[in-house]
Amino acid sequence: MAKKIFCFDFDGTIADTLPLIIGTLNDVLKRSGEKEISGLFLRKIREEGIEEVFQEIDVPLHKLFFLYLKIKKEMNQKVSGVKMKEEMYETLRELKERDITLGILTSNSKENVKTFLESNNIDFFDFIETSGIFGKARDIKKLNKKGGLFLYIGDEVRDIKAGKKAGVKTVAVPWGLSSKRALQKASPDILIEEPRDLLYLSF
Repeated sequence: MAKKIFCFDFDGTIADTLPLIIGTLNDVLKRSGEKEISGLFLRKIREEGIEEVFQEIDVPLHKLFFLYLKIKKEMNQKVSGVKMKEEMYETLRELKERDITLGILTSNSKENVKTFLESNNIDFFDFIETSGIFGKARDIKKLNKKGGLFLYIGDEVRDIKAGKKAGVKTVAVPWGLSSKRALQKASPDILIEEPRDLLYLSF
């Protein structure tokens, strides 16, 4: 039987970081004299995808980058208080007991991921990788060279697009940033409802 590799996105998939991200972003925007993110804007991101929505924002790139750095710095100080999706811990534990290789590929920093894992007493992951400036598809292709059945599991439309572009099986989860409808439109190989559904995947 081929070795199974379950590679997870981090934000929204493993860690419930969405409230922290939005809260921190609004704090930074408010202090910078910018408008806070509205509920309507957030719903638009959930339905259309964060990359598509941010292309419509009339803000200079250098200003967006400056805000990004400030948000990242503040999140570094708060990530230890973030919790995970209910049932995810036991699901990961059982997957590991089945000798499935578990990994994380994220645009978040490796430091943040390790802090989160330590604060939640999680030691199931075999690798943690961060995606480069060219997006996740290139990094997924590199990781897929490990051989076996490789799955990329994510909560955003861009996660599904990256997995498909890299030629791997994709699993969408609806408890993160992108809505269930948006994820369905991205045509993942499987869309699950709860973490424990990962235990019953068949390809």
